[in-house]
Amino acid sequence: MNAPMALRPDMLTPEGLLRWALDTWGDRLAFTTGLGMGGICLLHMARRWRDDITCAFLDTGFHFPESLQYAEDIAAYLGVRIVAIHPEPFGPTWRQDRLACCDHRKVAPLARALEGKRAWVNARRGDQGGLRQGIPFIERDAEGFIKINPLARVSRQWVQDYLDTHSIPRHPLLDRGYGSVGCAPCTRKLKPGEDERAGRLFAGDKTECGIHTRLRVKR
Repeated sequence: MNAPMALRPDMLTPEGLLRWALDTWGDRLAFTTGLGMGGICLLHMARRWRDDITCAFLDTGFHFPESLQYAEDIAAYLGVRIVAIHPEPFGPTWRQDRLACCDHRKVAPLARALEGKRAWVNARRGDQGGLRQGIPFIERDAEGFIKINPLARVSRQWVQDYLDTHSIPRHPLLDRGYGSVGCAPCTRKLKPGEDERAGRLFAGDKTECGIHTRLRVKR
């Protein structure tokens, strides 16, 4: 693989970072989506420069029906291919162990989706708080795998404004009191004054399902 193109300061915008990633890694750049506003925003941007965008969606088997329908609808709307990645049969569920359920149904399938890739675009934002606060634009793990965070320095309002400007529909549950939508058993509506990810229920005091903290799982 060729060395990454030089990243200039003027390229440190969502569009600039995404275009740099596409030009640098091409087919070895992975896209994933949890169907949140940020991920849909990035797919729309990418589609402006490439007409063959394929994106992985981790279908855990526990998603809201609205999420599965939205995945189909938004793929057709944007002209991208959203591919459902399923977990291996059986395995633990949230009823026994939420952390083990996430590992089986999200972390391990993501590892399969990233096989053969050298970089991964994701939609985390620093203003989401928790472990996401202060995330850099670019991360590299011990094996040299790259994570690109084009939305690291923008706000939820910036993402919403982008969707509105381009008339892009967002997940229907976001208009029904949910701030962030994951698996149905582990997602609740927000209470007044809560931040957008407060309705996501993880194991213990964790604020992440594991796909961003246990990325390079061994299989």
